[in-house]
Amino acid sequence: MKFNFHVSPNIKGKQTTQSIMRDLTIGLLVVFIASVIYYGTCWSMTYALQCILLLASSLVTTFVCEAVFAKVMKKEIKSYLKNSFGWVTAIILTLMVPISTRIYALVIATAFSIIFGKLLFGGFGQNIFNPAAVGRATIFAAFAGMTTNLVTSATPTTVLASTYHWLPGSAQALDAFLAEFGGFSSLALGLYPGALGETFTILILIIGIVLIIRDVIDWRVPVVYLTTIVVMSAIVALFAGLESYHGIPAIIWYPLIQILTGGVVFGGVFMLTDPVTSPTSASGRTLFAMGAAILTVLIRLCANLPEGCLYSILLMNMFTPLIESLLDGKQLEIKKKAIKGFICFAILGLAVSIFAATSVESVSTTMKNEINVQEENI
Repeated sequence: MKFNFHVSPNIKGKQTTQSIMRDLTIGLLVVFIASVIYYGTCWSMTYALQCILLLASSLVTTFVCEAVFAKVMKKEIKSYLKNSFGWVTAIILTLMVPISTRIYALVIATAFSIIFGKLLFGGFGQNIFNPAAVGRATIFAAFAGMTTNLVTSATPTTVLASTYHWLPGSAQALDAFLAEFGGFSSLALGLYPGALGETFTILILIIGIVLIIRDVIDWRVPVVYLTTIVVMSAIVALFAGLESYHGIPAIIWYPLIQILTGGVVFGGVFMLTDPVTSPTSASGRTLFAMGAAILTVLIRLCANLPEGCLYSILLMNMFTPLIESLLDGKQLEIKKKAIKGFICFAILGLAVSIFAATSVESVSTTMKNEINVQEENI
């Protein structure tokens, strides 16, 4: 990773906050439309309507909360709503929840994310945590068991965590897992029920490339985040002794499983790139992304949680001020600090990978059958 440093005066960029949020909104809406089309065609129009109702309820809640806040703070409501960009939080939060989420649960989570994740800090540009992540964590904590009678089947991350310990150790075990979700192609295309927008991996990557080309997001964040997860996963596969899959080495198929399941691609493109809750410098964002990737792999493999991306984002949000302060000072000194930080994070990632591989037992088909028998007896 090459770090570039420039002394002042700096030339002002062409991008404005309005244009960045406009492009980001368009990208998010493309993912939402894909979700509506998938559920409407593969399931029924009832599911498509549920998608629309979820987004509408989150948007209305956002505008009401911010309008009340503007009124209390004696600000012009229309101007405040236009420049607060609360709809971005609402769309991201909606895309992070499963279609079976109840409307009132999303309304409460949205209010919580806007009020406690954003407005209490002073509004747009002053919040410490990613507001959408705060709202999603609220749903995880308070409304996990309160769902509709729509799709309630287990997601790939839930199955990997509960049945395979995130380590399907044999080709038979991987076949059994992939059979539940239509294989690698369905995982990549998002053709399975899950979070509304997090499943469309290929589409999100394409949108991410477009946003990078348009200078809406910093390419370093998603590239470093996903690359770190891939490298760590390959190390885990190597030290855990995972078998090849029909001739494909484990150091290839296992990182692919990590990328195609859960919200890592969505989080890397749309959430970690949030300019408010991430460091301002390029070197700081690189360390921020590496730290999030290390925490994601650690939480996935060693914690009793089905997904690690969400919590890794919230945890790294807390470290943003520290990263900013450590990378403050003279340019040459900052460069040395950034390189040392990069090396330290790389060593930490290696240690976490080896620890996870040696402390978590992989699951073969035989072990999976034993687990199923035990569950049936219970």
